[in-house]
Amino acid sequence: MFLHSLYSKDISFKVSNGRRAKAEKGEHLCKLAPYGYQKSTTEKNKLIVDEETTPIVRYVYELALGGLAQAQIAKRLNSENIDTPLVHRKKKVTHTSRGWTAKGEVNYWTTANVGKILRDIRYAGTMVNYRRTQIAPLNKKSKAVPRDEWVIVPDTHEGIVSMETYEAVQKMLPEIGTPVNIENRTLFSGKVFCGHCGYALRRQRGKYYYYDCLSHVYVSSEKHITDRVYEYAVKDVVLAAFKKTAELAVIIKSEMQTANKQSNTEQSGISEQLLKLSGKERQLSEQNARLFEDFAGGKTSKERYLELKSTLAAEIEKIMGQKTELESRVQSFQPVSETNHIIGLLDKLNGIQEVTPELAALLKRIDIFDSERMHTPYRR
Repeated sequence: MFLHSLYSKDISFKVSNGRRAKAEKGEHLCKLAPYGYQKSTTEKNKLIVDEETTPIVRYVYELALGGLAQAQIAKRLNSENIDTPLVHRKKKVTHTSRGWTAKGEVNYWTTANVGKILRDIRYAGTMVNYRRTQIAPLNKKSKAVPRDEWVIVPDTHEGIVSMETYEAVQKMLPEIGTPVNIENRTLFSGKVFCGHCGYALRRQRGKYYYYDCLSHVYVSSEKHITDRVYEYAVKDVVLAAFKKTAELAVIIKSEMQTANKQSNTEQSGISEQLLKLSGKERQLSEQNARLFEDFAGGKTSKERYLELKSTLAAEIEKIMGQKTELESRVQSFQPVSETNHIIGLLDKLNGIQEVTPELAALLKRIDIFDSERMHTPYRR
């Protein structure tokens, strides 16, 4: 096992070094090409312009140079019914091919996806790799790499915009805010979404913290939350959901234990029946053997032998059929598992009085429809 681990790490390092060498040559190493490009079919790891989406990228840069803010650009693109990168990938059936989905990604243009295009230097013909890297060999999780450690190679592919245009737009863009880290994350960071449009809700500070939806800024026709939803209301609903889950978990566990007990009792009864049938089958087989001996010894006529043999064979066949049916019933019994993820919450939920970060981490997301109606699926 130790040698296998060393061998795997050695392979991992070699693969990593190989990818690094390709990155330094300016090759495109991602599974999918960025919006506006497609992967060349004749030259490996090479980007070529996508005639279908390239005009959209140029249009986004033109609007930015014209003085429109990112939100205004998004609203313009939506009003003109221009497909977003996500919608385009769905039409090409590649939206599930890259293995991950950006959190909060929606089917309409937003400040986020407009900004992503405007800040991506690849659109100026410069390749960027190693913006993220594995935490450790054999670990699939990744972490962000500082900008000064990125592998940047100019003039690797045809630019959709000139470097002059790209740099001019960068001077017009607002500074990127401080990334959220472990220290400044809030209780529900990255988990709160509009239940109508699916867009991530914005956390605002007033007398009390509240959430609101910005989708109306981009698409006026999109259904969304119109009222403020206060964070204390979200906590109350989530706490009530956890308490209800705890109650249901107790009931489910009790039902599972009852079902297992009944199953064990029924299996014991079937086992007894199988023993009796096996004993009876053995007795009939012994009778059949003695019958043949009597026939061979001249004690029984042929006609009588055949008649009795037929009767015994029918009884044995009947017993075998009964045994087969009972055995199939035994095989169908599956003990009800008590490792269900809801049951696993019992210890954490027992007697809870507030939503802690540990409990909030159990939530996959919180879809809010209004201050009282929310959907809170758990992580599995």
